[in-house]
Amino acid sequence: MATASPPVRPPAGSPVLHVDGVDHLAFVTWKPRATVEFYTQALGLPLVHAITATGWVTEDYPDFVHFFFDMGAGNRIAFFYYFGLPQEDAPSDLMHRSRHLAFHVDTEEELHAWRERLKSHGIRVTRPLAHELIESIYFDDPNGIQLEITRPLRPMTEIDARDAELTVRALADVAESPRPSVEALWRRKAELIRKETEGAGR
Repeated sequence: MATASPPVRPPAGSPVLHVDGVDHLAFVTWKPRATVEFYTQALGLPLVHAITATGWVTEDYPDFVHFFFDMGAGNRIAFFYYFGLPQEDAPSDLMHRSRHLAFHVDTEEELHAWRERLKSHGIRVTRPLAHELIESIYFDDPNGIQLEITRPLRPMTEIDARDAELTVRALADVAESPRPSVEALWRRKAELIRKETEGAGR
């Protein structure tokens, strides 16, 4: 089985670059009125910016409006409305649930308060679901985008990051193998742990 390459380190003397959070996430809407009402009234996010343009970069790019809501902490969520663009088919249920945006709150009380607020706006929302390090509620915006509000159950630690590194190294190896499976990933991860343990004991 192939072995994943070690992380690439910048050459000595190179400036250390890093990104600082999310500036904005962009989606497409075919329902601008419902989208604005949902994000400003149900979620309370201020509408802070809008761009209108006739085309963009290429001649066949449709005319559009691009508008932004402030999510707090310097983060924004934005939507494109394209004039004349036919609405796309809805994604499968699996893709719908996989591609989602999670908002952060700090406490259980805030999570429950948000659930009641969403229900008061007539929005269908799940019960709180605890999984791994977080507890979350899930609901859809008017565009069918799944949203999540989540609170931490405990802080992420260095052990979590180390476990994630081993898991993703094993995944990279297994995903390129003839028969990728979660069982094969667990076996590969155990191999990586054993090799590191043996190496540390020498």
